[in-house]
Amino acid sequence: MEDLKIKVSCTPLSHLCSVNEAVTFHITANQNVPLEAVISIDGETILEKCTVTAPAKLTASLPFPGFLRCTVTSGETKAECGVGVDPDQITTLMQEPEDFDAFWEKSFKELEAIPADFRMTPCDPIEGFDIFRIDCANVDGLRFYAMLALPQNKEKKAPLMVMFSGGEAYISEESFRSIPHGTREQMGVECAVLLFQLPPYPPMVKSEDCKKRHEEFLKEIGLRRYVYYGLDSPKKFYAYPAILGSLRLLDIVAARDDINSNAIIYSGASHGGGFGLYYCCFSKHIKAAFCGVPNFGDIAGFLAGRHTTDSNAPEFRGHVETRKYFDSAFCARRITVPVFIGVGFVDSACAPTAVYAIYNNLAGPKMIYNKINNGHGDAPGDYRPIYQRWLAERLKELLTEEEI
Repeated sequence: MEDLKIKVSCTPLSHLCSVNEAVTFHITANQNVPLEAVISIDGETILEKCTVTAPAKLTASLPFPGFLRCTVTSGETKAECGVGVDPDQITTLMQEPEDFDAFWEKSFKELEAIPADFRMTPCDPIEGFDIFRIDCANVDGLRFYAMLALPQNKEKKAPLMVMFSGGEAYISEESFRSIPHGTREQMGVECAVLLFQLPPYPPMVKSEDCKKRHEEFLKEIGLRRYVYYGLDSPKKFYAYPAILGSLRLLDIVAARDDINSNAIIYSGASHGGGFGLYYCCFSKHIKAAFCGVPNFGDIAGFLAGRHTTDSNAPEFRGHVETRKYFDSAFCARRITVPVFIGVGFVDSACAPTAVYAIYNNLAGPKMIYNKINNGHGDAPGDYRPIYQRWLAERLKELLTEEEI
């Protein structure tokens, strides 16, 4: 017998509607078996739960802006469909702290008082690029680490591509070595590349060693994920030294004589999407950014029944007061450079309600790509070419004809 296949589609076909407008979810399957159907607010608050046999229709609406989601399962087989309800009207639930700016201004001044102790260690070069490990002193006696690629051709200053990975964002020298050539192909211009490592230990040489080293690190700190570190205090929270350390390294690299400080762009998704918003907010260097499915927006949204990044994690639910200084939607209000956002309508990691809360707060030129049939890590075939072309165009706008 053919494996069970379930499909959920919707009316309207655009996956977009208005407040109080009825949405119909159409459920089909290739087998006549009981299916568990759940309609929810973005995968968080359950509005309806029932058992159906395909073909079936379920209707729902929302009296406020947000996202409706229909999830249909049978055993391990699952299909989902999401609909945005006036998503351009979504706002953050929590008011930002009155001392948000003062908190960060004081933090950067405290970092300035610590000698940078910058280190730059050469690695084996690749064709056209010199490769380096770099690191600097950070708060709390930590160091922050990154990989840097510099074009060997010094006839003109190089634009800089800044990057931060998703997940726990650990990197390796081996995996980094493929990035400079790929960036040159995507941007159409030879760029220096700066890739940050999140955990406060040096990147591994080989990619195969990364997971084992990170597991050892998690065992050392007694946590199942690094993002849960320091939740009792904003200045202990894992993102605090990561933001400060990476911005210090960015300042150092941007000041190099072989870097075009007027042509620095950013690309990152998920965890990297969220950190890209931090960089656009707190750094004068980033001139345009792609921030795909960014995390940590509207961090208190779960209190109103929305789904936010890791909102089901008890570690996060009990520490809103700490995390309010790291809400990427608050950062978005301070961003005036062009930003391209990607959002998955059935994303369970960085939910579309939270992503739209970020997007709607952006103060500068902005563009959003609705992945209406996709979640966190998947996307239509044109997604990557579109955002890469957008970012390449922004980069070329920063360069003179002689610099291209």
